[in-house]
Amino acid sequence: MELKKKLATIFQQFQTEHTFKGFETFNSGHINDTFLILTQEEVNYVLQRINTTVFKKAIDVIHNKIKITQHLSKKGIQTIHFIPTKENSYSLIDNDNHLWNLSEFIENSQTFLKVNANDIAYQAGLITAEFLAQTSDFENDLVETLPNFHSMSFRFQEFQNALNATSKIRKQKAQKWIDFALANKKEMMVLDRAINQKEIRLRVTHNDTKISNILFDTNNKAICMIDLDTVMKGCIHFDYGDALRTICNTTDEDEVNVSAINFNLNYFKNYTEGFLKSLANNISKQEASYLPISIQVMTFIMGLRFLTDYLNNDVYYKTKHSNHNLERANNQFSLVQKIREQQHEINSFVKSTYMSSCH
Repeated sequence: MELKKKLATIFQQFQTEHTFKGFETFNSGHINDTFLILTQEEVNYVLQRINTTVFKKAIDVIHNKIKITQHLSKKGIQTIHFIPTKENSYSLIDNDNHLWNLSEFIENSQTFLKVNANDIAYQAGLITAEFLAQTSDFENDLVETLPNFHSMSFRFQEFQNALNATSKIRKQKAQKWIDFALANKKEMMVLDRAINQKEIRLRVTHNDTKISNILFDTNNKAICMIDLDTVMKGCIHFDYGDALRTICNTTDEDEVNVSAINFNLNYFKNYTEGFLKSLANNISKQEASYLPISIQVMTFIMGLRFLTDYLNNDVYYKTKHSNHNLERANNQFSLVQKIREQQHEINSFVKSTYMSSCH
């Protein structure tokens, strides 16, 4: 009841003409707390509390979201619509110093936690690439709200710091994957090197393209990208690789049965076809050449982050038990190995699809 009262109080401070009735909790996010606000008039909203421990520049997170959604709206592209407060700000700070923002709920929409059909993978590729294409001309500067978010060198530095400070027990439990991470360090720096050498360019990217961050209509057609908290400058490989990391994993992210983990090639092919169709001539041949390896890199970096948080006693991600982050790391690193087994076919398919889609 206390949470309901608090959410009602916060909701009433935004510019809506609707009366709070109740709420439902969205549970798919690792970081922020998100609620579906139900009103007496049956017009629903999405109320989000930004995790200010993770997002040190939480106000800038909201400003970035507003800039990008307004840019898309001006082009007539369907996107999230944010609601200002009664004081004409898009963010609200409560008495506990938590930061909130409110957006309209898009009716007759749905999200998926897992892909269960080829057409959903294809639609996901279409909409992710459309977001990249339609924001490629965005000229205003976005604030880097999570510095070095997908920087492999930065993540290895964090990992090394955690390794140096971790307990003997945690280190022993994680030794297999500590060794795996160190053995693959050089190869996994490939995107960092390509960015530094200006072989691939930086542009607006979503930076968290898991399937649950895409809104679909009731006919399974993709509507738009959601959860724009991580929107900032990056390379398309971050979005492409991270999407396939989640879409093509045959298990949940914390599945402990390694034999069940595999990389779904059919979903990869459908996603890639949609992605390259939407991106069309907004991607160079050189950029395309790095797409295949980005799937390994983005899966590896996620495994490294889970492993680092485990070594750090679980200070970043929400966990359900003491080995949760280690199990997630085990899952992601095992998926890297499965991707490698099919890397030749992945390379060939991306190359042929790029040639047919973009020229």
